[in-house]
Amino acid sequence: ERIRNVRPDALCVCWGHVVDCNLHFNVTTPGEFEEDEELTAILEPYLFESVVRRKGSISAEHGLGRCKNEYLGELAKNEAALAKMRMIKGMFDPRGILNPDKVFPAC
Repeated sequence: ERIRNVRPDALCVCWGHVVDCNLHFNVTTPGEFEEDEELTAILEPYLFESVVRRKGSISAEHGLGRCKNEYLGELAKNEAALAKMRMIKGMFDPRGILNPDKVFPAC
């Protein structure tokens, strides 16, 4: 319903991996190939909060990347997990040259 109010022509496609319980939610907008920022602004908070409320994770095998890192510490990963991630990143990339500033600032 939220999608239809903004883009009545949008198509929702959900698929996933049964073994590891991952669900991928995709919305396509026929004839347009760029992100619809209005639609994203409506969907992301709704979907992410819904997933977390059900004890799920908004990141899986693809990680957080640049698109979801604003949710670190809030909806994705707790501070203890983030501290471990930073420690591991620092061990393998002490100079911060691998994917600089993608998720964490240079260590």
